[in-house]
Amino acid sequence: MKKRKINPLFLVLGILFAILLYFFYFRYVPTIKAFQIVLAPILFAVFILTIVNLRWGVYFFVFSFPLINSLPYFFGIAEPIPHAPAALVLFLFFFLGWVIHRSLSSTQIEYKEKIYIPLILFSLLILVSGVITFFRYTNFYPFLGNGIYEYITNVDGVTSGGAFMSTIFFSLNYLSAFVFFFILLSTIKSKSHIKKILSLVCVSTLLSLCFGLFQYLINIKIGNNPISIRQGLINATFKDALSFGVYVAIIVPLLLGVIFAFKGLVRIISIGTLILSLFMIFFIGSKSGLICLFISLIVFIALYIKSKISAKKLIFISLKKTVVTFGIIIILIGTVIVFFQLNKKKILPSRTIMRMSQTFKQRSMDTILKGRWNELWKVALLMIKDYPLTGVGMGGYIIEASNYAKVYKTRLNPQSAENYFLQVGSELGLIGLFFALWIFWEIIKKMRRSYLKNSNSNKNRFILFGAIAGVISYCFNILVHSYIGSYEIKYAFWFLVALIFILARDDKDEEEKKLFSGRIKISGIIIIALFTGVHLWNSTHSLSLAGRTEKFDLKQNFGFYAPEKTEDGRAFQWARSYGGKTTIMAKPVISIPIHAAHPDIQENPVRVKIFIIKDFFKEKTLLDEIVINNKTWTNYEYSIPEEVDKEVILLIKVSRTWTPMKAIGVPDPRNLGVAVGKIKFKDKI
Repeated sequence: MKKRKINPLFLVLGILFAILLYFFYFRYVPTIKAFQIVLAPILFAVFILTIVNLRWGVYFFVFSFPLINSLPYFFGIAEPIPHAPAALVLFLFFFLGWVIHRSLSSTQIEYKEKIYIPLILFSLLILVSGVITFFRYTNFYPFLGNGIYEYITNVDGVTSGGAFMSTIFFSLNYLSAFVFFFILLSTIKSKSHIKKILSLVCVSTLLSLCFGLFQYLINIKIGNNPISIRQGLINATFKDALSFGVYVAIIVPLLLGVIFAFKGLVRIISIGTLILSLFMIFFIGSKSGLICLFISLIVFIALYIKSKISAKKLIFISLKKTVVTFGIIIILIGTVIVFFQLNKKKILPSRTIMRMSQTFKQRSMDTILKGRWNELWKVALLMIKDYPLTGVGMGGYIIEASNYAKVYKTRLNPQSAENYFLQVGSELGLIGLFFALWIFWEIIKKMRRSYLKNSNSNKNRFILFGAIAGVISYCFNILVHSYIGSYEIKYAFWFLVALIFILARDDKDEEEKKLFSGRIKISGIIIIALFTGVHLWNSTHSLSLAGRTEKFDLKQNFGFYAPEKTEDGRAFQWARSYGGKTTIMAKPVISIPIHAAHPDIQENPVRVKIFIIKDFFKEKTLLDEIVINNKTWTNYEYSIPEEVDKEVILLIKVSRTWTPMKAIGVPDPRNLGVAVGKIKFKDKI
């Protein structure tokens, strides 16, 4: 038996990624036991299947990613509880399985598609921007700062922890989708596998729709998030109703293609899924989903007719297929009209039509777009104007938007820029936007090639028409949404793109020229270096924590829990292992009341260091190091006459914390350091 060689590069990558995944999982995936009992077997399954057989792993992931997104909602895990989206976690385990599989494989990976050039360069921009932006929110620890603290990053009080999440998750939103596309293209090499993978998509979509129907008929609260429940929106197995709506819009033309291309059980399942999709689109509550569904169907029939005109076979257009497609469009139009009338009479109300009716009643375009034009989009354009080459950094839009809103006196509650291209431009600048547009251009070119190759008699042409229609529909949708938090939608989009690329292949594809020529490599290095230098400069100057703190007068109060009072009315706050308070030295002497409550404090005293921080951590002075071995409140007083009338940060660092829930059984899961009372100032000690 031939001994299998181990690929050292992928082995090292697998080890590093496994370490990062470990810390990511226990930081961002809730460890609620019941949730883990359900989630862990799914993650383990995709991981093992991918190692054993790469195609099985791809099939399992494609089947699962539309179904897993609402899983946290069943266990009460929803906003504002911070957690990693389930589809992302599923992908990370899928990717780890792929890396390990590659480390045990001797076959070479082919890099033949020209789209890989902008994808790789764009990915490098994201990585560079993400790393620099991440360090920016640590105050560039350990290079400049002296620790990682929960700094205040904007006028809304979002701390560094929230900024870290934004940077990490927004970066992975792009990168994981790109990697999924690459794995799919390198794994599904034969067109004979298309029917199998589409059958799985049809089944998973049907299951999701059935659950959405259950929510509509039985209980909208099950498997739904609080925001959607309050608004009466249906999410099925997706992150929210908007994601569910756009998924239906882009998948319906593909279902139509499956119905026309294949026979047997897969056609029956697809017909049932199509009918249920057309019904549910009226109750999801997604206006853009319904509009883009019309777009996708119109594109589908236009592509079919165009293919016959090009082949001069217009007379041979299938009457059945034409009637079915036009019939669906006519039925949709008729249903919209009927529901508009029923809504007026409050009979069988359609949540989607109700929301569309409210929109059509608005008079101004800005009101119709719900503040996008004068708020979200304006802020994004201002970010591009201020930082044209690099933007404000990955995940920076949601952090910086409130700062811009304060300057321009606009009310904002942003999740994203609500426009894909403005999202890219605001966070990665014009350089990033250039590569994003290049990627879309390569997709358009491949659409054309695939269309010319499959538009005549090949049965796969219907699959191609469905994929192209879905992609075009999605491109319209991202003009008013960015889906930066909906990983399942990004995976669905790149799945459709992968189908287009697979169908463009020849049976005996000739190897293309080397993608990364010397000129492209040099140009790429120059662009990445320029981007890195400019973004690093911005992040250490105007975008730095010190710069934002000074410009927006942010009060750096971090590391403390909410204010409380003792039984005798003393106000205080518990610090974690550290706590920082911004204060102005009103008098020469500062008095700091401190109390420790560790159950074992007499046997194991607590050490507390007290610092004065000036010029945002450029200067740090140790005032005292105290040892606390009792539970009494004590005032610690220090004379600092040189700081009178100056603003400083009082930093307290505690040697160890304790958790009441673990130590004494009290239902308090906080990690407590010391309690700090109201700081006072005196003329002398």
